[in-house]
Amino acid sequence: MKSSLRKTHLVLTSLIVMTVLFTFSCKKEGPCEAIITITDSAGVAVKGATVILRQDAVVNPTTGVQANVYQEGVTDGYGKASFEFKLEAVLNIEASKGPKLGKDYIRLEQSKTVYRTVIIK
Repeated sequence: MKSSLRKTHLVLTSLIVMTVLFTFSCKKEGPCEAIITITDSAGVAVKGATVILRQDAVVNPTTGVQANVYQEGVTDGYGKASFEFKLEAVLNIEASKGPKLGKDYIRLEQSKTVYRTVIIK
């Protein structure tokens, strides 16, 4: 009888441990989002600025394939431009409106929205 009770206890404990491991080890698989805000040197949002997110020339050492990560957008009335990517990456940000330019970078994270403000001068 004690042996049967121990086996039942062992099975239940194993099931609980496996359930906890599988529940917390599942990684969310969603897009990486970037929201870029463009301001001038006075901190005023810039409407209609062109925003480019791109990756420097990255070549896969195994396949020799070059990454072509590039998206372009225009800021809204609040100086914001939104972008969505499938994978994590570190991207350069280039913003411009007329003669004013600004540069920065952003690190995208899986299933998260990352915010960055770029000042154009």
